[in-house]
Amino acid sequence: MEDSWTDCPYCVKPGYRVASPALGKTVPDMGATVPDLGATRPDGNAGGFDPRKTVPMMSLKRSPVVGWLVAMNGSQKGEDFRLREGKNTLGSAASAEVEIKLSDPAVSGKHANISYRDGKFVLTDLDSTNGTFVNESAEPVARVGLSDNDVIRLGETTLKFKCL
Repeated sequence: MEDSWTDCPYCVKPGYRVASPALGKTVPDMGATVPDLGATRPDGNAGGFDPRKTVPMMSLKRSPVVGWLVAMNGSQKGEDFRLREGKNTLGSAASAEVEIKLSDPAVSGKHANISYRDGKFVLTDLDSTNGTFVNESAEPVARVGLSDNDVIRLGETTLKFKCL
């Protein structure tokens, strides 16, 4: 910010104060104007980001892709979903990283998670109504490690798991 500016050009709020009227110098006083990057804004945008503003690149970096799922049937047949480090939610909710469209009403909003940590994938059922199945098992799983080419079934949707 230029020394002559009294308002922050980003948020149009006072952001500088005069440190010494005798010297006429200004110092930063951005306490009230620094955005809280973890807050939810009144308009519903998470992360405190204003979609009309530029955000720092470091806050946009996503975890690397470590695997993916491919839909083997249903209306999403052939569609692939990237899996990233950490937790990946599978379900019919729009917030799920692997969103199974509402064309399969047997899939819960947050049906299961696939977590990746220390080179291992773990599938966890999230107390879904209809259970989560791996490969040809007739018994639902609560938590199980995944291997390359495992087949996961949520409701009537089957997904093939591929790891990198």
